[in-house]
Amino acid sequence: MSNKLNLIDLFCGCGGLTEGLKDQFNILCGVDVWDKSIDSYTQNHDHLGLVKDLREFPPNELDEMLNKQPVDVIVGGPPCQGFSIAGKRDASDPRNSLFMEFYKYIKYFKPKAFIMENVIGILSMKTQADIKVIDIIMDKFEEDYNCCINKLYTSDFEVPQNRRRTIIVGIRKDLNIIPQEISPILSKLQRKPVGDVLQPRETVDEKYFLSKKAIAGINKRREKMKNKKYGFGAQFLKFDKPSYTIPARYWKDGYDALVKYSDTEIRRLTICELKRIQSFPDDYILSGSKKDQIIQIGNAVACRFAHHIGKYLIDTLAGEY
Repeated sequence: MSNKLNLIDLFCGCGGLTEGLKDQFNILCGVDVWDKSIDSYTQNHDHLGLVKDLREFPPNELDEMLNKQPVDVIVGGPPCQGFSIAGKRDASDPRNSLFMEFYKYIKYFKPKAFIMENVIGILSMKTQADIKVIDIIMDKFEEDYNCCINKLYTSDFEVPQNRRRTIIVGIRKDLNIIPQEISPILSKLQRKPVGDVLQPRETVDEKYFLSKKAIAGINKRREKMKNKKYGFGAQFLKFDKPSYTIPARYWKDGYDALVKYSDTEIRRLTICELKRIQSFPDDYILSGSKKDQIIQIGNAVACRFAHHIGKYLIDTLAGEY
């Protein structure tokens, strides 16, 4: 395992997986359908970044573009929205989804290993025929790969965010390696608190602070929810704990994770802080509007999390995990 393995990153977004894996693997390319994401991706990485819809971009074309270099590892996170493509008999069936494009690339390149990242909810999704989506996915993968499903918190891997993720690891069967479950790097007491990555109060622009009207609205909604005993309201960060999950919708109002200094001083997170919570470097370049940038951050795989998953894979292939 002295030579770096060649890797391609599908549904790469702005490059969270690639950023975390680049020191351990030889990244050949990243592919994503959104031009803003690939613009960000190529500004931060020297290798190929392609704006392509994988439903219309066959793997043999990528193979030609890569000059037939061997592909040892394929990673990616097919969007869970892909399990709901319109116009199909069963819209929730992954066989009708972007998952199949990921699987198609694995069948073509036959990599030594793959990593598929997805939301934790993929484990409970069912088709209209009441079949578990994960069972269909695993039936496909297990034709040629020994697989392991992992339910992980990014906060257990040096990321200051309690983001739950499903990681499916596959090792090609002819290698005779059975992947084991991925163990946390940190204990709950060692998790990185969000307070460590927040900017000082005096350096944050006033535009990030909520108006009196917005604060009154939050308080009213919280009281209403308290009476009804259900619902979702604004969430205030605990400075000594990891952050709540930062979703792509954070651009709308930021209520998923707010910084509260007092009852009258409450603010949204800055772009810099959002990057840090996803363990991107401060100098990581993001393209597009503020909304575009937040969507890219929210959709990304946390870099430090990716780094540890990469180390696990290398150790597994070397027979050391």
